[in-house]
Amino acid sequence: MDKHGIGIQSKHEIRHVKKQEKEKQFELEKKTAARSKLLKRGVYISIPVILVAAAFVFISSRPLTADIVSTVSADDIPKDPIHWHPALEIIINGQQQVIPSNIGLTGAHQPVHTHDSTGVLHYEINNPTPENMPLRYFFDRVWRKQFNSTCILNYCNGSSGNVKMFVNGRENFDFDNYIPKDKDQIKIEYS
Repeated sequence: MDKHGIGIQSKHEIRHVKKQEKEKQFELEKKTAARSKLLKRGVYISIPVILVAAAFVFISSRPLTADIVSTVSADDIPKDPIHWHPALEIIINGQQQVIPSNIGLTGAHQPVHTHDSTGVLHYEINNPTPENMPLRYFFDRVWRKQFNSTCILNYCNGSSGNVKMFVNGRENFDFDNYIPKDKDQIKIEYS
């Protein structure tokens, strides 16, 4: 013991303390390396997930194909912004189908959408184009349901029935290429 009553550490005790400090430092470095490895693994996993999500958004927002544009005359496209309200009715084998409310309002606000389940389509388009004006835009891009001259929803021409379309009471053969006008009454029937 020294003059203050504190014991003097032997070389063995000093080595033991230093060894414990080194072990603590090693454990700390090991934990830091594990965190770093976990972070890198998270980055390696999240980057492909983000890329897949971005690809999905890009594909789902791409313009309609050129064959749609080619069937629409530029003369049919308004030159100024529009706010139109054509009404859409779908009847399958005599049963009226519900067109849900808020189609095209969840997520990104679509230029063609519904507010309620009455079938009124809201064409609120600042820049009308051959891509966003035909009925096909609403069915393909907004509602993501099938509609063309041979199919409506999951019903296609065959022995069970055929697709017909009427606009303001007159049969119309434009089907998905039809460009609705304000207050049009559009009826699509399968029977």
